[in-house]
Amino acid sequence: MRKTGKRIWLLLAGYAVSAAGVLAVPAQAADLAAPVTMAAAVQVESPSTSMALSPVAAAMDLMRSGRSADALALLEPAMGKLQGMSKGSARPYCQHDGSVARGVRVLDSDLCDALYLRAFALTELGRRTDAVEALEQLTQLSPDYPRYFVELAYAYRASGDKAGAMETYRHAAELASAPGQQKYRAAALRGIGNLLVDKGDLEGGEKAYRDSLSDDPQNKVALGELQYIARKRAASEQKGG
Repeated sequence: MRKTGKRIWLLLAGYAVSAAGVLAVPAQAADLAAPVTMAAAVQVESPSTSMALSPVAAAMDLMRSGRSADALALLEPAMGKLQGMSKGSARPYCQHDGSVARGVRVLDSDLCDALYLRAFALTELGRRTDAVEALEQLTQLSPDYPRYFVELAYAYRASGDKAGAMETYRHAAELASAPGQQKYRAAALRGIGNLLVDKGDLEGGEKAYRDSLSDDPQNKVALGELQYIARKRAASEQKGG
């Protein structure tokens, strides 16, 4: 499993809503329960300053500090809000591409962010079954959003379901073929490469990592894995010779 610190920084680097961005967006109180509106602020102490943050921003701050359990407690009310919405006739939907499907109720982006962070926190805490369930629910809320599928594939891999992980990574790569989704396609291809190398398919793993570099040319993980594959292949050839 990747180190928590690295995963948190990857999350923050690609996250659609920064702490500053969250605070700058007005609350849509009609669509959110009080615990997950921007207006419902909590106090988070940092070494340099003390300020009120929304639950989403506060949870990100806590996770960055390695306090995933505290972040999870802060995000749990989001599940109650979602469960309440699921009782209606319209299907809850997390919108990410600007389009609106028929027969759905578009959820406030802050609620979707809270649900995603909750799933991420569960993964970090090693609650693998709960994390898989939460991420499967997110893919149902937004079935065309590759980011959720990439994280679900990782959760499958962490739980030992390599077949499920491979299928989900491939699906994520297909979803991420649209413009602007390259980073998710690259992440999915890196996941495929990892699984292939794990089962001894160095050629397949190498191809997946090289394909990922077409979308993310400077990615250190892919570059490092290609070096590892080259060393492993050289060692095997030397041993065979």
